[in-house]
Formats: sequence, structure tokens, C-alpha cells
Amino acid sequence: MKLWYLAVKDLRLLLRDRMGAFFVIGFPVLLGLFFGVIFRGPAAGGGSSAKIDIVVVDQDATPQSQRLFAELQNNGSLRVDTADAEQARRSVRRGERAGMIVIPAGFGAAAGLPWEPQPEIQIGVDPSKGAEGAMLEGMLMQAVATLVGERFQNPKEFLSSLDRAQQSLASADDVSPATRLLVATFLQQVQRVIQAADELQTSRDGQEHRQHFQLNLANIRKIDIIDDAAPSSLAGQLQKVRSPWDISFPQAMMWGIMGCVAGFSMSIARERSRGTLLRLRAAPLSKSQILIGKALACFLACLLVMFMMTVLGVALGMHPLSFAKLAAAGLATSFCFVGIMMTMAVLGKTEESVAGTGWAANIVMAMFGGGMVPVMFMPGFVQTLSRFSPIYWSIRGIEGAIWRDFSWSELLPAVAVLVLIGLMGTGVGAFVLHRHRD
Repeated sequence: MKLWYLAVKDLRLLLRDRMGAFFVIGFPVLLGLFFGVIFRGPAAGGGSSAKIDIVVVDQDATPQSQRLFAELQNNGSLRVDTADAEQARRSVRRGERAGMIVIPAGFGAAAGLPWEPQPEIQIGVDPSKGAEGAMLEGMLMQAVATLVGERFQNPKEFLSSLDRAQQSLASADDVSPATRLLVATFLQQVQRVIQAADELQTSRDGQEHRQHFQLNLANIRKIDIIDDAAPSSLAGQLQKVRSPWDISFPQAMMWGIMGCVAGFSMSIARERSRGTLLRLRAAPLSKSQILIGKALACFLACLLVMFMMTVLGVALGMHPLSFAKLAAAGLATSFCFVGIMMTMAVLGKTEESVAGTGWAANIVMAMFGGGMVPVMFMPGFVQTLSRFSPIYWSIRGIEGAIWRDFSWSELLPAVAVLVLIGLMGTGVGAFVLHRHRD
């Protein structure tokens, strides 16, 4: 009961401080609403990053599909890898890749030929990276356009495709006579132009001078993962985000928790500087009980923030896929930041120094961990450094429960890292405070 009374006392002090309570409760709500409105836009996800990580599934395995893959690799804005269908789907769902491209079977036979039915190229994009999806579609069109030019460079292959088109037109029963005559005339003229150009160009000193005809020709289908369309398609199997609040609220939760950490770390520094800890020691309370009471109050405040944000998010339309996994991520996150609070509380000897260093540490963790700028927008080496930020692991765990559909084994690494950080932070803070002479 003693620990409970200590925790209730600290919670009451927090609520009495209107400005502190605003940053714990009101500020994250405003952030969640703000980012949620942003993610409603068609280009949700913000700007571009130095390189967009994508994975390509080549179901065609022809020289044309390999040429398309090479064009994507040569694009300086992309970092391209290959995988099978299931691995590609999993990597995008986990947030390890910004998107995936599926090159279908039959792509090589029709690529770059305007009179051939074009197989559907599928693009699946992480729903939190909408801008990258729009850029990726444009880069894919550019890569396909180079294949069209290469078709024109090979007259023999091009003329044979024209012959096949004319034969297909002649045998088509659903084409009107007027349309049949118009298309046939067009194909014959194109055939004569290509033959004449080939004869002219190959006659000049035996050298071949090929004309490049750039045509944007592709049947690209961008799968909107927020919608439930095409559930049978490969890209449509990616986990669907059912609300923009699914994406915005994990970041908002973290700002509320950082407010709790800053508030409680300053309260410990204040009680140290004003002698409150000494007066508490005069009561029948040990130092360990006092510290556990402080940690319990911070833990309960963090859980309260996450609970309130979850309730508000659900009321606005957020649909967590697993409340059990969200609870596990919330418990691990709260425990982690209790440890961080204990360490922040001993970073300075005065309330002002703790406030300055604490918020500076919070901002750095948020910057590197994706709390301010999404990790995908950062350079490659900064994305690697983001793994050292507890914000990164907290957002990853919360997103895994809300919309990434993590299994328990996929959620475990984030939970384990958060618990480890919490244990280390609590140990450092308790050790320093025990050595402090009140």
C-alpha cells in the first residue's frame, strides 16, 4: 500500500501541473490528429528519401524482365533486391522495404509492343510510404519506356510482331470492318516505315544508326493497400491499413510518453534539490521503496497515455489488429521509458539541468527513431543508427500490433529490446540515486 500511495501522490502532482498535464495528454492528441489529417492525402508518407528500398518479384524470368530489373537497379534513387513472392510480401509488411514490384509471367513477350495485350505489373507499397509509391510508379514507367526503345532498335523482332498483330486482327471476330481496315492500314504503314528506315540506316558505310522511339507503354496496377480491392492478387495480400489514424497514432503515443518521462525525471530532481527525498526518508520508507514508487507512478502514467490514445484512436476509426499484442507493446514501451526516466533524473543536479538534458535526449531519440521524421526519409547510415533509439523499437512494436500484423515471434525482438533498455536505465538511475547523499 505504501508504494501505491507514493504513486498516487506523484500522479496527483502531475495532474495539478496544467502545463505538464497538457504535454502528457493534450499535446499527443493534437499530434495524432495533425498527422492523421496528413495521412488522409493521396501522397501520404511525406517526401522522398535518398534511396527507396524495394524488392522485385520476377515471375517471367525472360531477357526482357531481366532488362527491366537492370534498369531499376541503375536508377540512383532505388535500392533494389530480389525475392520470391512470400519473402517480398513479408518484407514490405514488416516495414523492411518501402514497396515491391511483381513482374508477371508473359511480360517479356509483350513488353514494348503497343498492339499486344500487356500483362499487369503490380506495385505494392507500405501504406506509411505513399509518396514513395507515387515515385516508384513513375520510375517503373521510365524503366519500361527504355524497353520500348530497345524494341524499335531491333527491326526484325519488331516486324515479326507486326506480322503477328496483323494475323490476330484478321482472325478477330469482334472487330468491325471499318476498325479492321483502319488498324490494318496503320500497321502496314508502320511496317513500311520501319523497313525503309532499316534499309537506309544499314546502307550508310555498313554502320547501323538506330532511332530511339520512347513510348510509355505498360499496364501498371498500383495496389492501394488501404482499400480491400483485389484480395486475391499478390500485392493485395499485404496487410491493409483501414484508417489513417492507424499510422499517425503510434507517433503521437510516443510524444505523450516522452512528456511523462520529462515530467517525472524533473520531479525527482526537484525533490532531490528541495530536500523532499530527505523528508520521505524520515518516514518509514526505504530508498528502494521511494524509487519503486516513483517508477510505478511513471509506469502507470505511460500506460494511461497509451490507453487514452488507443480509446481516442478507436473512436476516430483506428482498428488495431490485435489488442493483446498492442498491450504487450505498450507494457514493454512503458517499462523501457521508466528506465529512461530514472537515468534522465540523475543527468543533472538541478531541476533546470535535468529539464534541459532530458528534453534534449528526448528530441534526439525522436529524431533518430522516427518520432519527428519518418526513418524512411533519412540517409542509409542514419537509418542504421535509428536502431539504437528506443523510439524506433516502440513505434515498430506498436505498428506491428495495430496494422503490420506482426506475429508474436515478429513482435518479440522489439519487446525484448525495450525491456533490456528499461532494465539498463533503471539500474543506472537506481545506482546513482542510492549513492546520492540526501
